[in-house]
Amino acid sequence: MMVNYNNPFEYFDFQKMLSAMKVPTLDSNSEGLINAQKKTLETFANASKTMFEGYNSFAKKQIEVLNKAVANAKDATSELAKGNPQQSAAKSIELIQEAIVEAQNIASDFAKIVEKTSKESFEIINKRILEGLTEIKKVIEEGKVSSASKN
Repeated sequence: MMVNYNNPFEYFDFQKMLSAMKVPTLDSNSEGLINAQKKTLETFANASKTMFEGYNSFAKKQIEVLNKAVANAKDATSELAKGNPQQSAAKSIELIQEAIVEAQNIASDFAKIVEKTSKESFEIINKRILEGLTEIKKVIEEGKVSSASKN
């Protein structure tokens, strides 16, 4: 017998393999599971949207802070250049204190944005997980009832 090296699938019968496979059919329970998975995907999309909005507000806050810092630095240098050295030193210390307080407020604002975003996203996903578990339990119980009624 001569082997045909041009066709590596010559000895493999796909029709026989496909006919031997047992493909599950969709029943009413499967429909419920499919709908549950659709809801889960929608939930992840909503959570992603919430996270995007949170990160977007975080980025806007960063831009706002940067613009404010540049304006403050410009004002500070012009103020320091006007006065005598003693007044400049006192003003410099005052500006440093204000900058430290402002940095603390900014850090607090950033933490609040991140906390809010994380909390909202977690709540969306957590709610869906709990709903999904309830739906799966319901589908399993319906399957048991339909199996028992067939027997």
